[in-house]
Amino acid sequence: MLVDLIFVLSASVFFLSCVFTTLQTARTKAPGQAEVSAGYMQVRSIEEFSEDPIQLIGINGRIGVANNFDMGLAHSFDVSKDNEGAFKTLWGDAKYQFSNKENENTKLTFSSGFIKGYAYHSNVETHITSLPLYFSLPINNRLTPTFIYRYELYSEDFFPNSDSFEDPLHTFALGLEYYLKEPDPTKWVPKFAIAIGTLQSFDGESDDSGSFLLNFGLKIDSPFGNK
Repeated sequence: MLVDLIFVLSASVFFLSCVFTTLQTARTKAPGQAEVSAGYMQVRSIEEFSEDPIQLIGINGRIGVANNFDMGLAHSFDVSKDNEGAFKTLWGDAKYQFSNKENENTKLTFSSGFIKGYAYHSNVETHITSLPLYFSLPINNRLTPTFIYRYELYSEDFFPNSDSFEDPLHTFALGLEYYLKEPDPTKWVPKFAIAIGTLQSFDGESDDSGSFLLNFGLKIDSPFGNK
């Protein structure tokens, strides 16, 4: 029973991390700039699409620490039917922007970083370690599409063990971020973001075809002066 609970919790924890990251772009926050956001995610089995989905809400805050480097904190809530909030999770991450550091339009922006999550439950504690890759191509000042790949490990201990690497999980997602008004470094600016994607195991032994995810939310950038 405990083994089954750990498996279900670990899989659901992976879904929770999608709320935390699939609405991000490769662009990092400017030094001193903050972002707050709230997002909703629905995750469905591809094979049993009509079944009740996992439903999640994430609240996230980010801040620019230095040029091309930012950090974030988040909390994910499970609002799925009959789950009784079992999969609530705390998250922290750091991200560095490697290309297009001047944030010019129509130039590829690439960033990567490190994500750590902790799911707390009355019977089970699960640690998540994730390595994300973000590829964005800003079309203009307001619209940015992003492709995200994430490699994910989960374990009962803080650090992944050898068993964690036997069946890593993989997310592939395509997202869009749109400023609801012209960006202005002296004002609060709201943004809408949406992402669709899949998550897969690729363990070669499971008949499960994976899961479909839909994620959307509202984000707000703080003023940060002229850059």
